[in-house]
Amino acid sequence: MKPVREPQINIFKKSSPLKAKVISNVLLTPEAGKGKRPKKEGESLIHRITLAIDHSQYPYLIGQSGGIIPPGEDPEKKAKGLADAAYTVRLYSIASPSYSFGMKEDTIEFIIKRDNVYDADGNVQFKGVCSNYVCDLKEGDEVVMTGPSGKKFLLPNTDFSGDIMFLATGTGIAPFVGMSEELLEHKLINFTGNVTLVYGAPYSDELVMMDYLRGLEKKFPNFKLVTAISREENNPFDGGRMYISHRVKMLEAEVKKVLSSGGRFYICGGPKGMEKGVIEEIQKIDGNSGTYEEFKHHLEGAHQLFVETY
Repeated sequence: MKPVREPQINIFKKSSPLKAKVISNVLLTPEAGKGKRPKKEGESLIHRITLAIDHSQYPYLIGQSGGIIPPGEDPEKKAKGLADAAYTVRLYSIASPSYSFGMKEDTIEFIIKRDNVYDADGNVQFKGVCSNYVCDLKEGDEVVMTGPSGKKFLLPNTDFSGDIMFLATGTGIAPFVGMSEELLEHKLINFTGNVTLVYGAPYSDELVMMDYLRGLEKKFPNFKLVTAISREENNPFDGGRMYISHRVKMLEAEVKKVLSSGGRFYICGGPKGMEKGVIEEIQKIDGNSGTYEEFKHHLEGAHQLFVETY
């Protein structure tokens, strides 16, 4: 059995980065114009990118992020006459388990969406620099990396019997892919609880890694997958769109078990602030009469709540 490591951060910095080679880049959602999303809503193009790295050099833990520096110069920095006009580091959640899929310690994976801004007719107004750079990478290309980053959004590092609930929107699914693999397949700790993964997206064909996740559900009786497809499903409470907060409300028994077992809630995705609706539903189920902020701080202080939104 592989040991559970302590998180290391900023081994590689912008001034002394790591260079990694692209092994594969796979589009996980339908090609532009071929999915369920109407043209006027733009596109949701999500890629799975695998890079070759030696884990003895870059010993990341699932739950950490990797930094990527896009090539070229930032026009805004250049216009200001800054001495260093290079683009700033962009951080992306790591999607592969700590010892990589297959435990070969030779790759790192990311699940990244093209971060574009669209007008009312669905035409691109602005293209995210780094996300498009990464999503355009080809096999054999070289990527400049920093990190690893982060030491809070991590799995338990000792045996754990509490239940765990993962709550994801969009590419917030990334860390939960690797976390699920690590808990259930790699078994770095003796985990005897249940995992409930609640995963939301606007359209059903924008839910990614579903074959993998359904495979886990079929193989492990303590893994449950629940989806919330906001533009295709209505919630039973007010008939409006179905969001992950509604699913939380519907999973009252599972939420109570997480709370009572000393378990953990992990929330990841966007937009920033989306966690509020989810945590409010958990608070209602808990019967806690304090303020939202007090309840959030209480769960965080008890190591029961971990949030990474953007």
